[in-house]
Amino acid sequence: MNANDYDLELEQLEERATGRLLTADTFDGAAFEVLYNHISDKARDLREVSVVSKQILRSLRQASATIRSRSDYLASVHDELPVADRFEMLLDLIIIGEHPDDRKPGIPRII
Repeated sequence: MNANDYDLELEQLEERATGRLLTADTFDGAAFEVLYNHISDKARDLREVSVVSKQILRSLRQASATIRSRSDYLASVHDELPVADRFEMLLDLIIIGEHPDDRKPGIPRII
């Protein structure tokens, strides 16, 4: 399966994480972690690809936007804003053709 192919598992993971937060105002950290890891695994295969699936892009933006929108009025979600930052960073890395494992803290990058 190509990393850019429509992914039913991604759809289900997105619903479990963002759908639950949107409909029940319940932040499930484990669901967001599984979603992040799934997309991160795809990012590894997308390093050399110039076109990225809209489904992947939407999932990243929706995860971040959902957390940020709910953090305005749910104190428990406000504490989870770093999770939204992680999704945005992953999107930025995909855009420049990198993966989170490509960046090691304290080690200079050689381009």
